[in-house]
Amino acid sequence: MVFKTILHATDFSEASMVALRQARKLARFHGAKLHVLHVDVLIEARYPASAVAAVTAHRERSEQQLRELLLSTGDEDVVQATVKHAHVAVAIAEYADSNDIDLIVVGSHGYSGIDRLLMGSEARKLIRHANVPVLVVRAGDQTPDEAVTPFTRLLAPVDFSEASRVAMRVADTLATLYSGTLTILHSLDVVALSHYAYVPIDDHLPPAREALRKFVADAGVTTQVELLVSPTSAAVSILDTAQEQGTDLIVIARSGMSGWQRFLVGSTTERVLNGASCNVLVLPALKG
Repeated sequence: MVFKTILHATDFSEASMVALRQARKLARFHGAKLHVLHVDVLIEARYPASAVAAVTAHRERSEQQLRELLLSTGDEDVVQATVKHAHVAVAIAEYADSNDIDLIVVGSHGYSGIDRLLMGSEARKLIRHANVPVLVVRAGDQTPDEAVTPFTRLLAPVDFSEASRVAMRVADTLATLYSGTLTILHSLDVVALSHYAYVPIDDHLPPAREALRKFVADAGVTTQVELLVSPTSAAVSILDTAQEQGTDLIVIARSGMSGWQRFLVGSTTERVLNGASCNVLVLPALKG
């Protein structure tokens, strides 16, 4: 997957500035056009004039700081845009659709109070609305600006659904592009009977490992990968594995299996977003 146009949505918080650095690194690596978007939330009807004036003054200062930052780093050709909208996530998704964006990059947290834009809840709303992958960058991301590649240790959780197959292939492509390592993880709390037959719980691991090996082989993964099967819950195993391996990017599907399992997987994705200490790339739901 080669990103040709990347959108960074900023609220001028410290977290969004960290995300901007990651967006710039990705844009340089992929030779992509970078867009920087600020959503000016329509708050006039809900807050007193004094509060609106304070927020407006802060935004003007922040926008000037952003322009100076982009100029100081040689990013004069970045497309800068501001849109007015009542709903941040919808505005970002609509901008991405209108400008042929391939990837949206946001910070995991933003301001609190009346200037809350990209808080965790807003990032989750964006993931639900976006038709392109969304990269949620952790505020503590320490990837150096001079790093040769954006990410070097990738993790792809799978539940044998088509959505997770697509996510795994994306992770495989990125690992190849970045000359990185890739771990593919399956958790036993999502049991797909079509892939391995029901057996007593103590005997689940061997058939699950074989099912995972076949799933990866059938998908045509080209990177040399490490395959892991965990007996613990999906969210716990993903977070623990990422921590143990020093993962810097988790690639995960927005939704997985249908029925009750789809509910479970959606919950898992949200728990990963809330608990991961590394960056998380969430792919949009499959169409059709």
